[in-house]
Amino acid sequence: MRAEYIKMRNSNQLDIGLLYTYAREQGLSMSIEHFAAGAQFCANDIIDHLDHKFELTLVFDKAGNFVKVVE
Repeated sequence: MRAEYIKMRNSNQLDIGLLYTYAREQGLSMSIEHFAAGAQFCANDIIDHLDHKFELTLVFDKAGNFVKVVE
């Protein structure tokens, strides 16, 4: 899961399916439709949580914009 998450982060494309898979592994029982509807409102919180959970090293530019994950 960690490798897939890093690939998603470095692509700058939110993969709801990947996030839903992780949430299901953690015990979530709602449908993907409900998850996707809610995830759009708290995507930044989800990303922040997973960045910390996977202990990622993030690179940001001078303006504070995300550039990439480094391993």
